[in-house]
Amino acid sequence: MSLLSKIGIVVITLLIIIFIYSHLKDAPFYATKQTSSSNEEQRVKIRVTPKSEPLEKKQFKTDHTTPPEEVTKDHLLKKIRPMTVSVKQGDTLMAILTTAGVSKEQAAQSISRLRKVYDLRKLPVGQIIYITISDKQLIKVSFTPSFDFEIVAELQENRSFQAEKKKIKLTIEDRIFSGVITNSLYQTAIELKLPPNMLIELIRIFSFDVDFQREIQKGDRFSLLFNIYRNEQNKVVHNSTIKWASMNLSGKKLEYAAYETKSGFKDYYDRNGKSVKKTLMRTPIDGARLSSRYGKRRHPILGYSKMHKGVDFAAPKGVPIMAAGDGIIEYIGRNGAYGKYIRIRHNSVYKTAYAHLSRFQKGLRKRHRVKQGSTIGYVGSTGRSTGPHLHYEVIKHGRQTNPMSVRLPAGDKLKGDELIKLKQSWVELDKRLNKTALTIVN
Repeated sequence: MSLLSKIGIVVITLLIIIFIYSHLKDAPFYATKQTSSSNEEQRVKIRVTPKSEPLEKKQFKTDHTTPPEEVTKDHLLKKIRPMTVSVKQGDTLMAILTTAGVSKEQAAQSISRLRKVYDLRKLPVGQIIYITISDKQLIKVSFTPSFDFEIVAELQENRSFQAEKKKIKLTIEDRIFSGVITNSLYQTAIELKLPPNMLIELIRIFSFDVDFQREIQKGDRFSLLFNIYRNEQNKVVHNSTIKWASMNLSGKKLEYAAYETKSGFKDYYDRNGKSVKKTLMRTPIDGARLSSRYGKRRHPILGYSKMHKGVDFAAPKGVPIMAAGDGIIEYIGRNGAYGKYIRIRHNSVYKTAYAHLSRFQKGLRKRHRVKQGSTIGYVGSTGRSTGPHLHYEVIKHGRQTNPMSVRLPAGDKLKGDELIKLKQSWVELDKRLNKTALTIVN
């Protein structure tokens, strides 16, 4: 072979090698690798790179408009879990807090502080408890036992709790409510949306003077003055007791104003200092209908005429019955056809009796003292009865008499300095009545 031929072969070989290298330098090839866990061979992909490129350093973007600590606060705020719990029968604050996820240690610490500002045994059924938890930590627990204050326990920076009684900011306004009776006082007041506690108090004030079944006529008027309390959201959260009340019955005007004596006794008095209270109330039940009068009648069960020695007030089962006057319970229990029965001795002359009750007020016993207007039992239909009602008797010198016509001794009358102060209070009251716009609702 000539020299020239040999040089040609070498050149061609070099060109082939260059060509192959240029095409395969980035191509992967496979090798075998024996795993440590088994004898199986694995094909491992290997990339040949002529030159390792340096790794690019990762850059993290930072939002320079929001400081890191603000992000942390937002994160914590997202973890805050407020909740409300209503107290149920048999609940304790410890059980309520631990059920909500509070540790026993934190619950005990907060309760220990709260006891210093409020008697937790007084928590009523239905009381709303506000609980705030963040990251499984109790932050705050609070409740409002009254319209004018709240009880709060809050976690401090030193991880202890601080409890306090906070007064709620309120504004007080005079409110005069007036209406014209279209059917009954009770029904008219409900239709005109008089607050229920005001209606009950109004009936109690005039129950000494007025027979609500016979003396109330269509067109009679009533008015009353009381205070309303508004919170910072301008919401009415409370109504006070009645400051003044008036009824105009067929042209006859009755009016009374609240007054407190030097001894702290609170009552309603007319302009001459006479107390509204009599020895006995004529109607010891709110909003009931007189269904059977005193006197001879055909008995609805026995079927023959028989003397009815009291009056019957028809009312739904469970309506509260009040003591007609101060006195001592002489009899309480079942009494034949009377069913569940209470008799109260008020003085040496008067007694009152209440029959067909569904149940007695809890805690009442024979020889217990009761106050006029206090609840002694509830309407029922026990004994010889055709339906729920109260059978009411007034016993004078040992004999039943007509509760609607018996002349009842007048209440106290103020004298001397007390009478002068009362008349001064009437002057101030008249100014309030004139200043407040009297709105006749209908």
